[in-house]
Amino acid sequence: MLALSILAALLQGPVSTAPNVVVVLMDDIGRDKVGAYADHADAPPTPNLDALAARGVLFRNAWAYPVCSPTRAALLTGRHSDRTGIGTIIASFDGVSTPLPLSETILPEALPDHTSVTLGKWHLRDAGGSDTHPIESGFHAAVGYVGSPTYFHWTTHVNGVRRNESGYFPSALARRGTEVLERLTEPFFVYYCPILAHSPWHVPPSYLHTQGNPTFEPFMHKAMVEAFDHHLGNLLAAIDLETTYVFVIGDNGSPNVTVLPPWPLGHGKRSPYEGGVRVPFIVAGPRVAQGAECEELVHVTDVFATVLDLVGQPAPQAVAEDSISFAPLLVDPTADGERDHLYFHQFPFPGATSHVPELRAIRTRRWKLIERPDVPAQELYDLQADPHELHDLLASSHGPAVLAIRDRLLALMPQFP
Repeated sequence: MLALSILAALLQGPVSTAPNVVVVLMDDIGRDKVGAYADHADAPPTPNLDALAARGVLFRNAWAYPVCSPTRAALLTGRHSDRTGIGTIIASFDGVSTPLPLSETILPEALPDHTSVTLGKWHLRDAGGSDTHPIESGFHAAVGYVGSPTYFHWTTHVNGVRRNESGYFPSALARRGTEVLERLTEPFFVYYCPILAHSPWHVPPSYLHTQGNPTFEPFMHKAMVEAFDHHLGNLLAAIDLETTYVFVIGDNGSPNVTVLPPWPLGHGKRSPYEGGVRVPFIVAGPRVAQGAECEELVHVTDVFATVLDLVGQPAPQAVAEDSISFAPLLVDPTADGERDHLYFHQFPFPGATSHVPELRAIRTRRWKLIERPDVPAQELYDLQADPHELHDLLASSHGPAVLAIRDRLLALMPQFP
């Protein structure tokens, strides 16, 4: 009840007919671990994710970033890493302080009528930064943790007030999330970011999964995914999809040590391949088509503009420049989307002591180009014929047709001031 006692004063306000919004950002859960995608024959049971997909639209070509901090920044700002400066993981050991700048306009600031709460992982500030960074950035209230939890012992903070706790962190966070959802005065915007299924690898309490007592990372990860799904079910039970839009998104692909054949080794999290950046993305809510799939291209930056469209809120001037609303696709998933390409750019923070390779990638519905400026090197793939990106066309041919495709993709690379 710690969360409720401190949040109570904030979570009161006038009743409104504007719809609520809940964004769930999964941690290190790729499409190979979600049954509704049927992308892997040995996915763990995910009945609640699958049921949500049956109530909404499942996007098959949604991109995020290869690692989490750039995805979180892009989702909340509607801007690419080139604009926010968050090009890789914000780390406590890289010798530089690199929080998301407070000058950025984040999504809750663009929803002035919605009470906004963030719960769980933030990862947009350095380990020594302020616990209230989410509130300083624009949320009304924040429930999170300090440092890296061991899952069974952690330090909670609620609006900056700390308390040591034990048990099972995801279960405690899910309980707080459910309590907040049940008590919030509408309309509300809730950003729920459980740490599952991020390392450290462990076996959750037995009632949360069906994997037995595994010691091999892929099966421990499956158990953690099941635990996430169990908690998601509890959260969804507190949500009315007639009045609330729910977005469930992956922050990147599954970690490489958890990826099993036939998915290629090395094509998961931290990689520029589809297994690293093409993420689960499901949306359900009022007037959203049910049990539908959409093949159109969407990007994690697009959450910003889409949410504003759905709640009838005009976008502030000169913000979220890289966000394109896909709200029409929620009504008609077979319609043509606004995007003809997807893009990401990973880069190290200036002055950082740890090495992070620079990566750029761009794809259309069929073609994908990866650039490794540090090498330098380029790779070109035909995603229609080679969805697992096993055959680099530039490695086998430099003929005019292949080079013309490469040059066309290079011309699509966005330019930033």
